[in-house]
Amino acid sequence: MIYAVIFLAKLFEVAVTTVRLVLTTRGNRVAASMLAAVEITIWIILTSTVLLGMADDPMRAVAFGAAFVVGIFLGMVIEDKLALGLSEIEIIADFETAKEITVLLRAKGYGVTTFDCEGREGKKLAINLKIHRKDIPMTMRQLKQYNDIFVTVTDIRSLSRGIIERRLLMK
Repeated sequence: MIYAVIFLAKLFEVAVTTVRLVLTTRGNRVAASMLAAVEITIWIILTSTVLLGMADDPMRAVAFGAAFVVGIFLGMVIEDKLALGLSEIEIIADFETAKEITVLLRAKGYGVTTFDCEGREGKKLAINLKIHRKDIPMTMRQLKQYNDIFVTVTDIRSLSRGIIERRLLMK
């Protein structure tokens, strides 16, 4: 029973830590601080429980270590599902394809900026849009129908002004 408690508590703590680190790097101070309070409380209680009983029961350390590994993975899955934050998608395509993509994206309500550029094979049009991370999979699925486009996705730490709708941290 103690192994399950140690495992689940550590699993939860590490998952919280992973999400907190992402929030910290994205500049969300309030949510990161609240998670840090939860994280450190669990860590102090759990670590003292494991350390005090480890001499008599080394399997506590095994449960603690295994949960750490699984907790990292779980935290990444949770953060991926939350998909907090904003991203930038840049698409480079020939003029006809780029115009078609631009019309599609604007019809979906995205603020799209285009600019001329030049690649190895001549003149191109670059499409730039800022979106919520949750919208990346759907947008990428729509772009798969186009051949010979170059797409990059970059995380955005902060954004000032523009068309993108600001959402709350979590609904």
